[in-house]
Amino acid sequence: MKKIITLIITAASLLTLTSCGKDPVQPSEAAPAVTAAVADAAEVTDAALAPESESSESSQAVDLSAIPAWEGKWQADDTDEHFEIYDVTNDGFKMVFYHFEEGQIEEFNYVLEFDDPEKMTASEIGNDHSGWEYSFSFNGNSILVRSKHPDQTYNRVVE
Repeated sequence: MKKIITLIITAASLLTLTSCGKDPVQPSEAAPAVTAAVADAAEVTDAALAPESESSESSQAVDLSAIPAWEGKWQADDTDEHFEIYDVTNDGFKMVFYHFEEGQIEEFNYVLEFDDPEKMTASEIGNDHSGWEYSFSFNGNSILVRSKHPDQTYNRVVE
């Protein structure tokens, strides 16, 4: 595809350069087709270079200023458990959670959805979590995590 676009642009450039300094050339029927092809190629190139996330995010029209500041790193008060929240959207967020599992800290990836219109609580998507799920309550500079384990408070890590 890139080779075709390059050939079309090169042909249009050569046509322009070869006509310089000569009497004006009457446009042929092929000239509008070449011009249209060059314009189409430029649009295709721009679309191909644009990151996919921009197009998907712009289609959602997310007003991030209305969402509390969930994104960032969070550390437990009294253990080595911690997590990082990223990719916050109007629907929820993704996170990497480092918590104890069978006596050692392990890495787990979760996708959570907001449970309320104010986006102050979030929980795991779906309902097949062996009768329990993680629930997160945003409190500004701390997040309260509820699960099958005792409730745990995590504080924002300031870097």
